[in-house]
Amino acid sequence: MSRLDRPGLESGSSEIPGVRVAFRSAVFALAILGPALWVIPVAACLYLMLLLDVALPGRSGETVAGLFAMSAALVAFYALLLSKRQQVLTAFADACDAAGEELHNLEQDSLRAVLLDGGVAALSDAASVPLLICTLALITGWLAVIPLFGVAIALVILTAEARAMKRQPTPYEDRRARDVSTAVITAWRERLGLLRLAGRAEALITAQRHGAAVSDAASASRAAKTRLALFVLSALCLAGVAGAATWSAATDDASIGAVGAALLLTAFIFHPLCRIGGDIRAFELAAGEWQALLRALDQRRAINMLVALPPPQRDLDVTGVGVPLAGTRQPLFQDLTFKAKAGDVLAVIGPADAGKSTLLKVLAGHVPESVGTVRLDGAALSHWGREALDRHIGYLPQVPELMRGTVAQNIAGFISAPDAAAITRAAEAAGAHDAIVRLPAGYDTMVCVSGHPSLALSVQQRIACARALYGDPFLVLLDNPGTFQDNDGHLALRRCLSSLQARGAVTVVVGDAPSIIESANLVLVMRKGGMLDFGQKEEVRARLSERQRREAERLAEMSVYAEPRNAPADAPTVE
Repeated sequence: MSRLDRPGLESGSSEIPGVRVAFRSAVFALAILGPALWVIPVAACLYLMLLLDVALPGRSGETVAGLFAMSAALVAFYALLLSKRQQVLTAFADACDAAGEELHNLEQDSLRAVLLDGGVAALSDAASVPLLICTLALITGWLAVIPLFGVAIALVILTAEARAMKRQPTPYEDRRARDVSTAVITAWRERLGLLRLAGRAEALITAQRHGAAVSDAASASRAAKTRLALFVLSALCLAGVAGAATWSAATDDASIGAVGAALLLTAFIFHPLCRIGGDIRAFELAAGEWQALLRALDQRRAINMLVALPPPQRDLDVTGVGVPLAGTRQPLFQDLTFKAKAGDVLAVIGPADAGKSTLLKVLAGHVPESVGTVRLDGAALSHWGREALDRHIGYLPQVPELMRGTVAQNIAGFISAPDAAAITRAAEAAGAHDAIVRLPAGYDTMVCVSGHPSLALSVQQRIACARALYGDPFLVLLDNPGTFQDNDGHLALRRCLSSLQARGAVTVVVGDAPSIIESANLVLVMRKGGMLDFGQKEEVRARLSERQRREAERLAEMSVYAEPRNAPADAPTVE
């Protein structure tokens, strides 16, 4: 892919590598802070042993005060290290959030949660378990076998739980389905009521809320059972170490300080494991989000490494394009080949279900399963990148699809810093300006707001057309732009097509309304399965008339009741 020639990309491309830099910095910082944090529990055990085995028998207040001062300094140093580790993880989480926003709002909720809520910190602390067991072995000898055996069982429990989690649906998916359905149904509440579907929609939301609640409860219950199992295991090991250490002290094989150190080390060993047991699902989701982030970064880096293409301004070249029917190998259409140059208006006509609307989506680069090649100024669509295509291609769907926001935001595509002059220029070109200024708040009128009257479909379609024209794209794709228009709307459509032709855009319009046919200089006739004809409007009209005449004569030869000059009812015409 070629790098996008959009000014905002430079800031994005300089921001995104910060994720990898932050990751390397976090790993380096944890590699330094980790061993320092691991030594603190060992130092705490030594403090306890000195306190019980030296200060207590000697009854020395100075020794106790000195040991307390050392422990206070140790605690302060430990708090400082924990604070630094949290700062490192927070910086890494912020870098991931920034990259997620840059990469089209890529979600990083679970990744941020494990970074900030202690999950990654627990993993770092769990790495100290071998050191703590070795320390326990040096202090108490064979007693280290008890926590070692307990850690082995804990690892088996965690592994089994992780495998079981992978086989279960994530509660996140259920919650997301619930939230999406709620948002859509809320936005379409009025239309659903008119279609007598409001009750079914509410029932759907209720069912999804129940499903999400059940899924959350099942996940929480499983996590609670895992934490309980690890807690019981740690308690048993702690009790076993306490009993064995007490017996060793009773037989003079260990000191009282060694008993206290053994108990403290056992608690330190199992604390991070119990913490990890409750966050297995979070770790799984975070790993998926991290992999998705890395893939998106690699794709963006591949785009940024290549040379930017200049804005298209010459032609549209379509070669051998085809699209299969959904779920089958049968083609909806195939082998579509045509070319249009700057200033051409191409009308696409044909029967229903011939694939006219799908063709526009292919030209916009939104049908990944299509075959063939679509080129702008000789460069395939894949050479431009998605953001560049969004800038150079304007698309009007068959049904207006406005979003909740102001009219101006809908026209500008909800970009952060829209050009006010470009908004009004696009609205005037689409014939929507006069209708917009008559709205209660003009361009600041809110649309798609639940409980408020909807705009007329004709006005919605003109606003959607203005959205397709915003930014003066080179390729303009209009799907039946005259469907909801009256005579004034068709006059505005004719002026819109003329203005696009005058500024040198390539315009592809689906529809056979007179306002479209009269403005077009090229015509593409589609039929089910492919292309019937393409060329200059008058040439296509002549060929269609000749084809209709021959078909009428053929029918006349087959039946004496046929009218020789009557064309078949479903034959396409260019009037």
